[in-house]
Amino acid sequence: MQKIFDSHLHLWDLSKMPISWIKGNNRLEQNYDFLRAKNEYKEFDFLGAMYVETNSDDLEKEALFALKQKQEHGIFICLADLKYKEYLCAFREVMHTSKKGAKRLFEAEFKEKLELLKVFNIPFEACMKNEELWILEKFLFDNPNLKVVLNHMGSPKINYFDEYKKILHKLKDFPNLWIKISVPDDFTIKIHRDFISQCFSFLKNIFSEDKFIFGSNYPVAKIAPAKWAKFIIEGNIFKDLDKIFYKNALSIYKEDRCKDMVKL
Repeated sequence: MQKIFDSHLHLWDLSKMPISWIKGNNRLEQNYDFLRAKNEYKEFDFLGAMYVETNSDDLEKEALFALKQKQEHGIFICLADLKYKEYLCAFREVMHTSKKGAKRLFEAEFKEKLELLKVFNIPFEACMKNEELWILEKFLFDNPNLKVVLNHMGSPKINYFDEYKKILHKLKDFPNLWIKISVPDDFTIKIHRDFISQCFSFLKNIFSEDKFIFGSNYPVAKIAPAKWAKFIIEGNIFKDLDKIFYKNALSIYKEDRCKDMVKL
């Protein structure tokens, strides 16, 4: 049975944290707790997960909710606020919700956050539009000592794939960049099966398997976690599945600040 660590899990209790962007979405506008998410992996040896911030309207309420999940379930946490930085295993702001998009990476106030990430050795989760990936090259050049994890493989688009490949070729030489193989929000197996395989093959050809981290993007993704994991396994593109499904994640996220979490 394949061991698995989900590095991109979203959870929420709408009575405890407001999330306006899911309003009107019948699939998402309901509570998602850790046990419900864990049940998605009943066919795997589920080792644990990392809670990833949900772009909540109230960062403090979300932080308290996430810290409660850490306490009850031993999960890692990734927040959009550094108030509780001593408990974080990663930090994320969703760039495409900023008025300036990915140019937010170069704002003075954001640069102050980056300095804290470097001091505390906290990885930055880069969540940005495919069309803005070119901005990441300068960001990585300016921050060579910052660990950066590109969420959702950079959210590749079929009609932008040639540009995507050119940009990723440039990014492959940055030693502190990792690629999170988490499901882009709009992907479905029915529509994107062949394209996903193309993405996997391309990434495998230019990056070492030490650079890939599995994540589900549950429940935002339209592909269920187990189905996504099986697609990766059955595609036979990646060879060292243990690295991709849990070893790489624990290597980058498991620091001394996480010592009271999952022990593996």
